[in-house]
Amino acid sequence: MIRRIIHFLAVCAAGLITGGQYVVSFDYRGSGMSAQFYTEKMQYAIHHIGTPLFAMLITATLLAFAAAIANRLDRRTAFLLVGSGVCFLAGGVITAFGNIPLLDMMDTWNVSSPPAEWQSIADRWYLFHSVRLGFDLSGLLLSVLSTFTARNSFA
Repeated sequence: MIRRIIHFLAVCAAGLITGGQYVVSFDYRGSGMSAQFYTEKMQYAIHHIGTPLFAMLITATLLAFAAAIANRLDRRTAFLLVGSGVCFLAGGVITAFGNIPLLDMMDTWNVSSPPAEWQSIADRWYLFHSVRLGFDLSGLLLSVLSTFTARNSFA
């Protein structure tokens, strides 16, 4: 029963982080925004949603690996969950080394006079975000697929 609970929590966490990143894709793309609005919006996000999203990414990663360990006797399911965990781990690495340095830079901008190159920095952040979302979607897909292969599956 514990194995199934951990597996269920891993799939839920995968869905939560992927859904959150999906929404961010639509709401935080810099094109069509003024520099001032984008700066204020990103600075608000940095201070209010950044930490919870990153914490959920870490949670999804750890739960995917925990579910893989719990399902270690079911190799196919365990490998799908390891793949899911690796995808979320890759998303975390992209966040830590791609997105966060850019967010740290954006956090220092003056809202009333962002730097002239704000759009290119915003586009770079969005590119990292899009790649991360691709890994998250892959992780979610592998996590959901693992429910169909699990012995005594959820159905």
